[in-house]
Amino acid sequence: MADVMIFHYRDDDNFLSRMNPNAKLLALLSFSVVISSMDSVLVIPFALIPLVLAFAVRLPFREYLAGSLFFIIIALIMIITGYLSEGDVIKALCPAAAFLSMVLFSMLLTDSTVPDELARSAGSALSHVIGRSAYVLSAVIEITLSMIPLIIDSTVGMYEARKARGDSFLSHPIRSLCQFTTGILADLLDKAEVYIDALYSRGYDASKRRWSPGYRLSDHIVMTLSILLIVSRFIFL
Repeated sequence: MADVMIFHYRDDDNFLSRMNPNAKLLALLSFSVVISSMDSVLVIPFALIPLVLAFAVRLPFREYLAGSLFFIIIALIMIITGYLSEGDVIKALCPAAAFLSMVLFSMLLTDSTVPDELARSAGSALSHVIGRSAYVLSAVIEITLSMIPLIIDSTVGMYEARKARGDSFLSHPIRSLCQFTTGILADLLDKAEVYIDALYSRGYDASKRRWSPGYRLSDHIVMTLSILLIVSRFIFL
């Protein structure tokens, strides 16, 4: 079975992996806000930004495309429904391009960021506003981000196991779907229980202040540009 890499951290030394997680998260949020409210003419050129970044960090497109079939199908549905309602190819392509670019930007974030570093950075930043509760929130974020790869791995592993046994979804689609879903949920619960036991065995304290990565000059530049991008978008809206 091919390695599943979508929404997984990939250990690589590039400019994205060296950036502070808060800078990347703020860039993703500002990009999503702006491109989702942008005029049709500017969406496609703006959507090229994450594509350029993906080529710059040598993102493994072949492996990511194999795991992105769901998002591609959603984009195709958006294009078809948009064309049927608007009758314009450009207006139909723009929402799909915006959607896929946000998905790709999210992949770049998870590809270059360790989940616990993202959680620690967010907790450290929010602690100046809500105090120690920010570290509890960051722990929830960390656990949630850690579960996403497990969900994908469980789904693919269960599918490959059924395929290897010669099971066919088309013969009894409803029963097969119920069995498939139940198997995934059972596997996830088992993995979640192991994960929680591991945390308890280490004396994990969600409210404890933890180390967080520092900021470089490039991080401050990216964060400043991200804020200016959102502000300028609302000014010229």
